[in-house]
Amino acid sequence: MIPLSLFLFASALILAAGVSGATARQQQGCATPVYENGLDLVFGRGSRAAADKIAQQAVTVGFKGVKTVQESCTRWKAVLRGLDSFSTAVGVQAEARTVRRFPTIECVTSDQTGQLQAIFGTLPTIGELNVVIAKANSVGYIGLKIKRAPCGGYQAYVAGFSDKAQAFEFAQTASERTGLHVTVIKA
Repeated sequence: MIPLSLFLFASALILAAGVSGATARQQQGCATPVYENGLDLVFGRGSRAAADKIAQQAVTVGFKGVKTVQESCTRWKAVLRGLDSFSTAVGVQAEARTVRRFPTIECVTSDQTGQLQAIFGTLPTIGELNVVIAKANSVGYIGLKIKRAPCGGYQAYVAGFSDKAQAFEFAQTASERTGLHVTVIKA
């Protein structure tokens, strides 16, 4: 009788662990994907209905781009996405305060695709980044791409490496040739 009760207890523990693991995996897939780095102005969070109401209120007082996005399986947020500089985000936040809205500024990083990138520079504006690109171009690094940097600003980068060793060797050589501090990230 005792071995049967131990077997049933152990089975219950295994089943409970499997169910909680499945729940955790399901919750990981609930958030709205982020495709581009930048800054969010978050007007509020809550249930879907609460976030929809907050978003509608923000739109009503002039913030036309505010949308409701899913943050987790049970939590949503009313957010203005795509701000590319901290100073812009602070300006919009100050404007919101004049109509009794108190959004927070949050850094948003895009979901990783696993791509290795050599970053030639991160600067607040594309104009400033063009100086870095010109310097890289002058020693043969032509065709650098530009993307938004996490938390505002822009980055000049090269991608397409087959492995980490190749990326780090490229970054070291590029640093020596350009005089820039070229780093490698996994984006």
